[in-house]
Amino acid sequence: MNVRYLVSRAALVAVLGVALGLAGLRWWWAALMAAAALGFFLIAPSSGRYVVETQGGAAPLRRDERARAIRDKATRNGFVLTVLGVAGLTLVYGLILDAPVPVAALGGILGLAFATYFVSDLWLRRPS
Repeated sequence: MNVRYLVSRAALVAVLGVALGLAGLRWWWAALMAAAALGFFLIAPSSGRYVVETQGGAAPLRRDERARAIRDKATRNGFVLTVLGVAGLTLVYGLILDAPVPVAALGGILGLAFATYFVSDLWLRRPS
């Protein structure tokens, strides 16, 4: 990994932690969020999601065509599940039960859509 990348990300995380602390978050919560951000910056270059361009300056992580295609397919899968789930809820609660749709059911559909996105993303990124 590039030393400039690590130093710049550590400085960025320090600024983030201080800003969160000044925004009113408890110090331990701000430190936890800063540590999570630092963890992301350490894992991102070797995760396979990004291409590291050393000439990228302040933003050396880029997505190549394969990563964009995978992201697009995973997003499509999550969106299709959302549309089908909301359509199913509309049919069940609008035509069959004649009752308002519970918010928990909509939350469940969104949770399944997020899970579908992440599982699709991991499945499509697996080594072939």
